[in-house]
Amino acid sequence: MKSKLAIFNIVLLFLIGCSNNSTQNTPKGDDPASWINFEGKKYDFYKTNVSIGDSLVSTNEQTDSDDGTESGLEIFKVDNDNGLSLFIQDPINREWVEYRIK
Repeated sequence: MKSKLAIFNIVLLFLIGCSNNSTQNTPKGDDPASWINFEGKKYDFYKTNVSIGDSLVSTNEQTDSDDGTESGLEIFKVDNDNGLSLFIQDPINREWVEYRIK
């Protein structure tokens, strides 16, 4: 009887351990992995490698510790049909990254 109970407990512990998700700190669904707080609003990651042209205007601000991206990157903006979009340039691959309000 004790061996059956021990086996049951081992199986139960195994099943409980398997159900724990090791990705609990990763974004779920539409949760953004990156964001910028700007003028009291949260702009979420939208897409990368966007074509910009000459329409970017500097906000004269930089990302900082309350943003979900690297600190110290210059923030640019474009006012378009979808509202205000913010842009930063990825320092590694030099692609533009767009952020919008959801």
